[in-house]
Amino acid sequence: MIRTRCITTIVFFVALMMAVEHSKAEDLNFLGIDVFAEKGTFLVTKKANVRLGPMTESKKLGELKSGEEVQVVGRAKKGAGWMAIQKNGTDYGFVYEPILLPKIDGSLKKSISGSVVIDEYTQCGYTFNFHSKNIVEGKNYVFSDYDITYRCNVRGQFFSLLAAMFIGEVPFHLTRDPVFQISIDLMEVEKGYDEIFSTIFDYMLKDKKVVFVGISLKDLAKIPKEKERPANSVAEALKAAVEIAPGAWGEEVWKQIHKAQFEGGL
Repeated sequence: MIRTRCITTIVFFVALMMAVEHSKAEDLNFLGIDVFAEKGTFLVTKKANVRLGPMTESKKLGELKSGEEVQVVGRAKKGAGWMAIQKNGTDYGFVYEPILLPKIDGSLKKSISGSVVIDEYTQCGYTFNFHSKNIVEGKNYVFSDYDITYRCNVRGQFFSLLAAMFIGEVPFHLTRDPVFQISIDLMEVEKGYDEIFSTIFDYMLKDKKVVFVGISLKDLAKIPKEKERPANSVAEALKAAVEIAPGAWGEEVWKQIHKAQFEGGL
């Protein structure tokens, strides 16, 4: 009986210490104020004041301009909706969260290659490269663009297929929910004037996964065998999209691709 109590006491003590350590990992002292640790890059959407504390009555320390990027390191425990930010790696002050949008960096330092088996008749290798960043005119919203080359074998015939991919660096619906849209466009596939064939995905940053959303021209699509995949980084998210996309292209898509390549039918 005594031994059982000792074991119970030890287990309780270990659990308590783990809870304390976990609490320490989540808490941060920022300018003398306790905050919940939370890291990320955010985009400033309109001019805002930086304050000493998480309240509008607190001393003004500076000002942020629309389009600036800031590094968030925490969220205020008291004073809901205020984020703790750093400037040049040094604790700076608090900014009101609603003027901030979560942001990712779509740049890639090197090309990414791989392969995908679509079905028993179709296999493709691929390589994609970061191309450039584009800003929506009159906005601060940035898209990273990529060039994709698929090298496919369809029923013993080999060809290269070019595609364009982009990812929005701020959430597609301009909300604070960190969900970023990825689109892969095929220029060789069309249906009428100015209708782009796009395969669309959501990169869900918090859930660390990529989810297939759909095809812009629905009657040219099919349901892919794989609809989502884990992604711990932007690079992994893009790779997942590139590999899942061909599985969502219907038979008519492959016929149009083949016609553009060989001027004939499958």
